Amino acid sequence: MNWKIKLVLLFAKFRKPIDASNTVDIAALRKKSDTAAALGSFIYDKKISIASVHDINANGVPVRIYNNSTAKNQRVIVYYHGGGFVLYGLYSHDLVCRRICAMNNCIVVSVEYRLAPEFTFPTAHDDSFRALKWTQANIASFGGNAADMVVMGDSAGGNVSACMAHRSKKENIPLRAQVLIYPWIDGKLNNPSIDQNGKGFLLEKETVIWFREQYTPRAEDRCAPSVSPCYESDHNGLAPAFVLTASLDPLLDDGRKYYEQLLAAGTPATYKEYKDLFHGFINTPLVDVAAMQAYRDIQSFLSSI
Repeated sequence: MNWKIKLVLLFAKFRKPIDASNTVDIAALRKKSDTAAALGSFIYDKKISIASVHDINANGVPVRIYNNSTAKNQRVIVYYHGGGFVLYGLYSHDLVCRRICAMNNCIVVSVEYRLAPEFTFPTAHDDSFRALKWTQANIASFGGNAADMVVMGDSAGGNVSACMAHRSKKENIPLRAQVLIYPWIDGKLNNPSIDQNGKGFLLEKETVIWFREQYTPRAEDRCAPSVSPCYESDHNGLAPAFVLTASLDPLLDDGRKYYEQLLAAGTPATYKEYKDLFHGFINTPLVDVAAMQAYRDIQSFLSSI
């Protein structure tokens, strides 16, 4: 573990930038988390110039469209941000989307779904699907190819991406691939890694459980297939998947087990665990060579399909 990672973990130990276990002031929590995220991006990332960035209303859902080319029929990545369904938005993942756009020569559509606790399940998933359908219907006017769409997201956004892959299959929306970055998959939150990595590694067990309570306050909703995709009845015929996990993440087992589930069902799937990295590393790619490698691995995966 390099000194930069140790510094991030030390900062998290004393500041707990995404600790929600003892707070009820959502506005204060979001402000604190936004400040910490901005600081992390300032230190461990850099802003990449993109030819055009447009904020659009997509059937009532705010989206931000990144385009680095005037070419037609470009690949389209629909990106869903993380934050436990409670935090963040277009701004928090701006640098992520810029890098993905530039590295993959594609259009990126970043989606700002509504957040809990103001908007509980299934709002974020419904907003996300509405934005996906808008993208399919309208992206050609921005130079995108609606027949070459990828869903991608981190954490809660990884959950949304996995759920969108199932929903797209059911509603005959073609997807080229799904990229799930340390995804939250199982509403039970009882995999071994949530205890093994549940303390001291930025995202902690108590915070994940608190996030779950905000988005799915009704316990009976937490394992519904539309929010916990591991409980879907059929995992065959989905878009090819690349699942990325971090070895210090309480959600490590969620991603690994879901990869195994997809593979067993016959869906093409690729998996990689990034050693000594923590939940959220996609927002801090300069913290370690492995974090930047994740972007290159995504690039390699997408270029192969």
